[in-house]
Amino acid sequence: MAGPRAVPHLVTIAGDEQAATSARVAAFAALEASPGAKGVVAVAASASESSDDEVALAAIDCLAYAVHVDGPPSTAAFDRLAAIALSSTAAVPHRLAALSALDGLPDKHVKPVYDALRADPASRVVARVLRRQSGLMLPLDELVERGLPEDAMLVAAVVREDADETPLTVLRRLVDAVRSRERQGGREHTDQWMAVRGLVHQHLASRASRIAMYDLRETLEQARGPIPVGFLAAVATIGDAACLEPIARAWIEAPTGERWWRDHLMEAFGAIVRREQIHRRHKRLAAILTRWPTAAPLVALAKKSSRG
Repeated sequence: MAGPRAVPHLVTIAGDEQAATSARVAAFAALEASPGAKGVVAVAASASESSDDEVALAAIDCLAYAVHVDGPPSTAAFDRLAAIALSSTAAVPHRLAALSALDGLPDKHVKPVYDALRADPASRVVARVLRRQSGLMLPLDELVERGLPEDAMLVAAVVREDADETPLTVLRRLVDAVRSRERQGGREHTDQWMAVRGLVHQHLASRASRIAMYDLRETLEQARGPIPVGFLAAVATIGDAACLEPIARAWIEAPTGERWWRDHLMEAFGAIVRREQIHRRHKRLAAILTRWPTAAPLVALAKKSSRG
């Protein structure tokens, strides 16, 4: 804990742009114990705009303590944290840190910030806001264990925040649970939950996991029109040769006017043949051409074999 006499020295170090990152970060950590002291909020507010991520995040952490003290420092800290959270140019991790710093404040203060961010372009920011406003702070593994809530958008928010740290086996169970939800309502209900399932597949693919490949292939096989982009992003990342035929069928059946769908299918097909090193003489590509001769543009994405 920094004593009163040490605070001015720590403020000087924290605000010195020429000082080592480690020294500035340590100074901000020490100043967290004296958030209402003179100069602390001002230097933290300035440093929160630093191009050095470590310094900026340390400054935001310092403001998180200051926002809970009484008096002008709290107001100044709140104004700066709210500005970071609402900034479309601030780095997303900085915005998320600022939102976390506002946790525990009266609803009358944070609600206007949350309301303004519900339609933010940054999906991770929207996810944090939806989750905070709902009060659903259970980690994703507990949510799967206890049963999913009725709001698909809320589940998507939790996935965006937690999926990267959730065990792969839990994500596989989540895929099955979401698919079950898809079957329980009308078209809009189904579309919302299917988008969540695509998002889960996208997170699995980002971790190079094929643990739910069975569901990904089946979804492609059953598709009779555009499906959420998460599925296509996943199949482009981890799809195997068995995915090529359903992709080809979907591409052949897609009306020429559905340019977005056809383009993404072609991109996914090309990504698979390149990653899996599938040449044009491969039996799966031969089968595709035999069944759908007009799929030649897809097969042409594969390299010629060494034998020509």
